[in-house]
Amino acid sequence: MRRWTVRLALAIAGGLSSYIGLSALLFVAAMHRMSLSQESRPWQHFPPLHAHDRLLIIAPHPDDEVLGCGGLMATAAAQGIPVKVVYLTAGDGFAAAAALTARSTPDPRDCLQLGQLRIQEAYRALEQLGLKRDDALLLGYPDRGLLAMAIRPNRVARSAATQATAVPYSDALTPNAPYTAAALIADLRRVIAEFQPTRVFTTHPLDDHEDHTAAALFTREAIAQTVQAGGLAQSPTLYYYIVHRGDFPLPQGEHPNRPLVPPVGLLTENWQVFPLSRDALECKRRALQAHESQYALMARFLSSFLRTNELFTPAPLPRAYAAQPFDDNPTAHLQPRADIVSLRTQRGRAGVRVSIETRKPFRAPYQMEITLLAVDSAGNWSDTRWRYPNRLLAARQENDAVHLWLPHSAIANAERAYLMVRVKLYGAELDRTGFVAVPLLSGYGVSVSPTPPSTPRYAPLSVR
Repeated sequence: MRRWTVRLALAIAGGLSSYIGLSALLFVAAMHRMSLSQESRPWQHFPPLHAHDRLLIIAPHPDDEVLGCGGLMATAAAQGIPVKVVYLTAGDGFAAAAALTARSTPDPRDCLQLGQLRIQEAYRALEQLGLKRDDALLLGYPDRGLLAMAIRPNRVARSAATQATAVPYSDALTPNAPYTAAALIADLRRVIAEFQPTRVFTTHPLDDHEDHTAAALFTREAIAQTVQAGGLAQSPTLYYYIVHRGDFPLPQGEHPNRPLVPPVGLLTENWQVFPLSRDALECKRRALQAHESQYALMARFLSSFLRTNELFTPAPLPRAYAAQPFDDNPTAHLQPRADIVSLRTQRGRAGVRVSIETRKPFRAPYQMEITLLAVDSAGNWSDTRWRYPNRLLAARQENDAVHLWLPHSAIANAERAYLMVRVKLYGAELDRTGFVAVPLLSGYGVSVSPTPPSTPRYAPLSVR
């Protein structure tokens, strides 16, 4: 009897696994076809570079700057346009690369050595783009720890890889700076005020990598504080580039004669195409190859960014509604109750109303984690978290939408406020939004691209 029970259990498990595997395979194939069909679609052109431009590239890790902006930087350098690159981390949390360089299970010292190696590789890569060592700055905050710093901004973070709680690199902009959001923002403000950029580029807030999501928030907040303090002669235009989103870029591998098209889940954003000359493309190729520790592990992925163009999308106008890409990855496709479609925020006298729409009505065992960040006029951060379902939180569910009322006290003294929603299943994250602005009375100037109300756009990160 026990033998038949085991056989039956194995048969059910095998059948379920086959169903999930086949569903995921068919879904991925459909996404690939949809993405490749966009190659002939006409996209807007990126605004031409001008002699007065000053480009600031903010990269969460060494190599992100080349993947997203290598051709742009090479073109700007050839035209004599100043370019400054800031690395938020040294990329010291990539365990596979650390194991490869150490040739053993990496310990904190090996991870620090990897960070030093990756920064040296980054400097050599920039030389291939026509830049100099002085055109780059390392901040040295924790790799794979930036989102944790953002969500708990007043807690000193600890790097899981290096075990450091402060910047451990002597050649960083601020050695020994604590791993806190305020310290990172202070470093970015210093760079922005000194360099006076006209255009700023950073990773997209809906990039799959958590560090990239956090980089978008930190960049927007640093610009906001610099403008508020009168540290900028003119407000820079902010652009996003994408590195990780599903199987992006498609097709994988080196295809230098094919265009780079946006990920399927982000097709409706205001993407702009920056064409690459042969010289710029060759410079980008050499720069990517200079990241030897990464090239040894991910040559196919890195080479996928060697295309006829690069893609940028201007940061959208601040607004309280943010559409989220949905049904664009196999996990969410099979779990539509966890797949966030949109997020709306509205401030009232009693607090903040938050409306979260999912592809199918939300229910247990899924759980929503809502994080509200507030920044006051002095740049001090506060953070509040809620979980839903929660009997202590005023809430109402209506069809596919969950309406929550967050207390006013969380943003009583806020100059700016940001909201993020994550959906989890037994602690594992299935979906998340970007940081969305909570409407406040105050505001500041960051140049953004207007989006007509009649045209749906993804606005994952909006700032007042």
